[in-house]
Amino acid sequence: MRNIKYIVLHHSATEVGTSERSEVDAIMANHRKQWVSEFPNYVCDYHYIVGRNGIVYVGQPEEAVGWHATNYTVNLESLGVCFLGNFEKDIMSKPQFDGGVNLLRRLKDKYGIKNDNILRHKDIVSDRTGRKFSTLCPGRNFPFEELLTSIFSPFKDIDDAYPYIKEVLKLNQFGVVLGDSMYLRPKDYLTREEGFLIAYRILKLIKGDLL
Repeated sequence: MRNIKYIVLHHSATEVGTSERSEVDAIMANHRKQWVSEFPNYVCDYHYIVGRNGIVYVGQPEEAVGWHATNYTVNLESLGVCFLGNFEKDIMSKPQFDGGVNLLRRLKDKYGIKNDNILRHKDIVSDRTGRKFSTLCPGRNFPFEELLTSIFSPFKDIDDAYPYIKEVLKLNQFGVVLGDSMYLRPKDYLTREEGFLIAYRILKLIKGDLL
């Protein structure tokens, strides 16, 4: 059993094909062709591929190494997750974002992976160049910070066990609930001032620049 410490995020840098399944099959076939002579059961560099509609395709088995990160040691200790699309120019759809969040939450919980150990491909020190940022992957428009915020609580005093974690994360994402210096303090009473601020932020979201 591998000791999984990292999740490395990629984009496929591919365009929309005749079908999403054929696009995924082409990626897997290309990876298998490259490695099958050394690893007869090789499936794909990526362990999972997240489609544009949020469908998650299974690639390399989790217990097997995928050669995705251009760093030998990181490859041994990581899972590779690829999002279909070219995020140098594309914007990720909500279904794909939500599908990615659900997958990454599951993997994070399963392996106890911390915030700092979910990385973009370009964050990895490449064995070829000896430095970070040897690739653009996963692209300038990849919503990395938004994914992390949705996977991990932005507040130090609540986690996934908090019963309203999904609601808090969504309200935080929209700038409605901001907490107090990274603490939500969910058991404290809401002051009148805090209530006014939350109501104002909601109205501002609805009315936009009118407030």
